Amino acid sequence: MIGPPLSLKNKADETNFLEWIPKESWLSSESEADFHLSVLKRYSSRHIIIDDYRSDGEHQKRLREENVRIVQQYDASKKQNFAANLVVNGSPHERAEFYENDVLYNDVEFLLGPQYCILRPIFFNNELKECHKQKRILMTFGGGSDRGAILYILKNFYQIIADNNWKLTIVVSDKNENIGDVSNWISSNGSKDIELMISPENMAEIMSTCSFAVLGGGTTIFEAAYLGIPALLIPIADNQINQCVGWDELGGMTYVSNFNELDDAKFAKNLKSFLSEPSLIESHRQNLKAIIDEHGYERILDKLLNDE
Repeated sequence: MIGPPLSLKNKADETNFLEWIPKESWLSSESEADFHLSVLKRYSSRHIIIDDYRSDGEHQKRLREENVRIVQQYDASKKQNFAANLVVNGSPHERAEFYENDVLYNDVEFLLGPQYCILRPIFFNNELKECHKQKRILMTFGGGSDRGAILYILKNFYQIIADNNWKLTIVVSDKNENIGDVSNWISSNGSKDIELMISPENMAEIMSTCSFAVLGGGTTIFEAAYLGIPALLIPIADNQINQCVGWDELGGMTYVSNFNELDDAKFAKNLKSFLSEPSLIESHRQNLKAIIDEHGYERILDKLLNDE
C-alpha cells in the first residue's frame, strides 16, 4: 500500500499488506512513476492497482513503458486521459464511449458498472442479505458532512414515516458537524422510534435490519443494493448525481433530485408509496438482487492477471 497516512491503517491491514508506505505528497507524474517502479522492482511485481485521482495519463504511460499492467479506479467527475490497461468504475451511469477521445492506448479496456464494484468483505454474509424483516428505514449521507440533509428531512418528512408506523435508523460520521442539531431535534420531538448512531463499527449488521433507505450518492448505495435494500437517492454533491441517475435507470433505486434543489413533492410522494406498499419494496429488492454480487473484485483480478 502506497499513499494513505498510517492513521488510516487498521488491524486487518497488518495481514492485508506486506508494507504500508505513507506518501501524501505527489511531486510529479514522472517522479511518482519512478517511485512506484522502484517498489514494484523490490517485490518483483509487474502489476499495480491505482486508486488515486492524482494519477494521470503521463504517470501511467511511464509505468507501461516498463511493461507494468495497471488497474485504475477513476473519479468520473474529473477530466483525464487514460493509459491504464484496465479502467474501473462501478457506477451504472458510466459508458466507455464517454471517454473514446481520452484514451492514450488502443488496448485500454473499461470495466464499468456494478458487476465491477468492490464491496467490503464484511457484507459477504448471506444471513445479512436475508435479514430485512423490520419496518425500519436507514438514512445516511456518507462519512463526512450531510450538508444539512438529515435535519431537513426530519423536519419536513418524518411525519410520513411515523404515520406509516416505520422506525428510522440514522447513521452519521463523528465528523458530521450537524450531529448536535440532529440529536436535539430527536430529543425535542420525543420519538422513541428514531435511532441515531455515530460512526458505528457494525455497519453491515445495522443495514441488514433495514428494509428501505434514504441515501446520498456515495458507496453506501452499492452496499445497500447488495443487501437488497431499495432507496430514495438524494445526492448532496454534483459529482454524485450521475451515479444516482444510473441506479434509477437500472431499477431498484429511485433518484429524487439533488439536495440543493430538492423536489419536496416528489420525495414525499415516493416515500409515501414505498412505505405504504410492501409489494413495491419487494419488487425493487428483487431487481437489486439481479444487478450486483460480491464477485466484482474477482472479475477485475481475473482480467488483470489472466488477460495478458
